[in-house]
Amino acid sequence: MTKPQVLFIGDLDTSLPEYIDFTTKFEVLTYKITTLKDLLDKFETEFSQIEAIYGSWLGFVPLGGFKGEILEHAPSSLKVIAICSVGFDGYDGIEMAKRGIALTHVPSEGAAEPVADLVLYNTLASFRQFNKYERTFKDNNHTVKFRKVLDDELEFDSEKGLTRLNTNHTEYHFGHYINNRPNLNPRNHNVVIVGFGNIGKTIGKKLNDIGMNVHYIKRTPLSTHEEEKLGYKATYHSNILSTKSFVDLIVIACPATPETKHLINDEIIESIEHPFRIVNIGRGIIIDEKSLVKGLKSGKVLFAGLDVYENEPTVNEELFDRQDVILTPHIGASTVENFNFTSIQALKNIENVLLQNGTGLNRVN
Repeated sequence: MTKPQVLFIGDLDTSLPEYIDFTTKFEVLTYKITTLKDLLDKFETEFSQIEAIYGSWLGFVPLGGFKGEILEHAPSSLKVIAICSVGFDGYDGIEMAKRGIALTHVPSEGAAEPVADLVLYNTLASFRQFNKYERTFKDNNHTVKFRKVLDDELEFDSEKGLTRLNTNHTEYHFGHYINNRPNLNPRNHNVVIVGFGNIGKTIGKKLNDIGMNVHYIKRTPLSTHEEEKLGYKATYHSNILSTKSFVDLIVIACPATPETKHLINDEIIESIEHPFRIVNIGRGIIIDEKSLVKGLKSGKVLFAGLDVYENEPTVNEELFDRQDVILTPHIGASTVENFNFTSIQALKNIENVLLQNGTGLNRVN
């Protein structure tokens, strides 16, 4: 009996027992994306009978996504595309559904914990300013003298995002200030999490564990049952401006939609009543990076921790070489455990559609 053909775009750990079992049920074809023409040619020839596509994290991004000409030329036998990411922005789910192609993604269960770890890392750095010490200590290798080098007699250079060094370092300094900016315990400070799905709730749990007061923003408040399941107190607000008098840290954890584009902008930054910190692990377009840079230079934004970017994969050059910014290359969910989790879930989605007559365990179209 002929096995259904599954095309693999991108890699996975082929030593996984789940993958080895998968190969006993399906004929696996692998392909590394090169050019649009090459892919379309193969759709007409060696890939003309594929029934499923496994899309790793990058998937069809190099060709602009699975839409338009690619979708038009997809083999008529194709029944499901199972991607490993949570987001599916590059896939035309509506047109795929019209052609009878299911689109499945991987829910955020595997991503929530590692993404929340990155937020915790940035949160601690934002209040305690550890990265400023680390980035300047290497040239001043005396712990006691170095604290005096960074003491509070000099103002932080907000324009350049650099600490000013005090040449008079003969006295003692405890190290509780850097250039007039206090090192603070996050405990009892207020975090506002924009987007409170599974990832947002996991972030809230970690920040609650270090003593922060958790506030959240979403379209509708949690139900009483959902609040009880949280295991910690979280206060609902309908918008960011309603938190302007008390917010110390904003964490962006919502998806990109027309409504959330440039949600953080000049108006919001200027309206918040005191200097604050911001972390973005949602989507880059939610923050107007020009406004963010302006806020950093003015000192209104004390810290920015970014894992996603407005014009990703490129990054605003003004964000580099600042000691009040931590930049990571979209690796919030990048752990071995989550990589394997997403692979296994994508395989399960394919099996559900092709072997179990299902519609996809995690269908999004």
